[in-house]
Amino acid sequence: MKTKMRKWNVVMLVALISLFAACSKDEPAAVGQAEFQVTDAPSDDASIKSVFVTIAEVRVDGKAISGFTKQSIDLKAYQNGNVKSLGTSQLTAGTHSQVTFVLDVDHDADGNVPGCYVQTTDNTKYKLGTTSAVEIDVTKTWNLAANASTTLVADFDIRKAIKWSADNSIRYAFVSSSNLQASVRVVDKMSAGTLNGTYTEQNSSNADKVVVYAYKKGTFNASTETLAQGDDAIYFQNAVSSAEVTGVATKNYTLAFLEDGDYELHFAAYAQDTSTGRFNFQTMLTSQITVNGSVADFVTVSGNASVSVSSLINL
Repeated sequence: MKTKMRKWNVVMLVALISLFAACSKDEPAAVGQAEFQVTDAPSDDASIKSVFVTIAEVRVDGKAISGFTKQSIDLKAYQNGNVKSLGTSQLTAGTHSQVTFVLDVDHDADGNVPGCYVQTTDNTKYKLGTTSAVEIDVTKTWNLAANASTTLVADFDIRKAIKWSADNSIRYAFVSSSNLQASVRVVDKMSAGTLNGTYTEQNSSNADKVVVYAYKKGTFNASTETLAQGDDAIYFQNAVSSAEVTGVATKNYTLAFLEDGDYELHFAAYAQDTSTGRFNFQTMLTSQITVNGSVADFVTVSGNASVSVSSLINL
C-alpha cells in the first residue's frame, strides 16, 4: 500500500511540475517602453550649414526595435539640449547593454541620394562614407522596468565624427570606424543633468569663437588634448561634451545630457580661417568657475537636475 502511495505521489508531483512549466511558457515576458532621441554637439566649421544622417534601423542588443521608420535628420538642428525623437518601442524589461544605429549612406528617407551628407553654406552636398551602410555600436548598460518608460538620448558629436579634407572633390568624410563609434554616446535621460553657464572675460580675448569642453574630473591632459590626434586629426578627443559660448551682452553656454559625476570645464579660443571658413584652435583660456557662490575646480552634475556655473576668464 505504501509503495502505491509513493508512486501516486510521484505521479502527482510530475503532473504539477509539468502544469507549472506549461503555464510559465504561456506567460508573456514583461515589457516596457523605450523612447529614442538624438542630439548633437557643435562643429568647428562655419561653412557647414547642415549635417544629415539617415538612420535606417535602431537595434537593441543586436535586435531591430519594432515600429521604427527610416528617418533623415539634420543633426545641427538639435544642439544645446534640443532633441529629435526617433520614436518609442516596446522592449523586453530588464538590463540592456548595447544600442546600434544603422546609417544608410546612399539614400535618405525619401529615396533620394545621398543618405548621409554635409551641406555647406553654398548648398553644396558632400556625401559621407563610401559604404552603403554604416553601423555605430554604442555600449551602454541601462535598465528598463516592467510596465515603465525610459528615454535614451544619443549624442552625436559631429566634430569627432566628420573630418575635413583639402581635396575639393571629397571635402568631408566620416572618420575611421573606431573613431566614429567613439563619437556617439548614449545616456538615460533621467540619469543625466544639464550644466548652464555664464561667461565673462576680464579683458577681450579677441577670439572669433570660444568653446567650452566638459571632461570627467582628472582626465584632461593639455599636452595631448590640444593637439590633433591620429589620422583623423581630432582635437579634444576625450571631452565628454562641448558647447559654443554664445551671446553679445551676456554670454552663456549649455552642456546637456551629462551623466552623474564630477566634471572639469576647459575653455578654448578659436580663430577663423577666412579662406576655408573653418575655426582653428588658438589657445586655452585660463578660467575660474564659481558654483553656488564658491570658487570650484570642478562641477558636480546630478541626474535629472540642472546646475548653474559662472565662468570668469582671466587673460
